Amino acid sequence: MTTDLRALDYTVRILGTVFEMQIIRLLLQAPCSFEQLTAAGSSHSIHELTVCLTQLEQRGVVERPAAIYQLTPIGESLYPIFHAIEKQTQHP
Repeated sequence: MTTDLRALDYTVRILGTVFEMQIIRLLLQAPCSFEQLTAAGSSHSIHELTVCLTQLEQRGVVERPAAIYQLTPIGESLYPIFHAIEKQTQHP
């Protein structure tokens, strides 16, 4: 049970806030520039997006090797979680 709780705690820390989860979901589809992330329709400010991307980079979820943000292997490992959530919301 302790191992399960540690895994859950780790996953929650990696996922972050709802806005960070929205960013991860977008990046699971394809790498994006800052402008693409801004245009994705979020009601958050540019400053909030910058802060979230910085936090995701610090946690090792996102990287920006050039002008494009992409998921790291840690970020890509979250795909099954997002896939399960999406599948569940499609079939309530």
